Amino acid sequence: MSYREKENIVNIFSTLLITSVFAWKVYQKHLAGSIELNDNFQTWGIVFLIFAGVSIVARIVIYIIFHIINAIATREEDIPKEDERDKLIKLKATRNSHYTFSVGFFLAIIALAIGWPTYWLFILFVISGVISELIDNGSQMYYYRKGV
Repeated sequence: MSYREKENIVNIFSTLLITSVFAWKVYQKHLAGSIELNDNFQTWGIVFLIFAGVSIVARIVIYIIFHIINAIATREEDIPKEDERDKLIKLKATRNSHYTFSVGFFLAIIALAIGWPTYWLFILFVISGVISELIDNGSQMYYYRKGV
């Protein structure tokens, strides 16, 4: 398995882990009554900002651990250079990811238009963001296996 494929597997697991743990913590706080998420846009903004910060820090730590473990396991210290094939694969995967997020965005807007509560807009944004990231990493793995 190539370095890029391993990196995508780590991205998939870190995306699922970070998002599910954070969502669970926010949901538990909501049930306990310490935060009100129903129609409070300011609270949703704070939740999203905290999620972005936590996600960035957690991903940096996960990437460092991944690189250390990969260097120990493969005895390679350098990250392979990105060539034209890698750039083309990332481009196609990013295209797939953007299409997926666009569909999720429009579903969130449709949910508002048909009268769903406002908090569903934010929940659908998170879900479409996670799915689009999974599509991005899955597409990269597919293109590396299939060839471009």
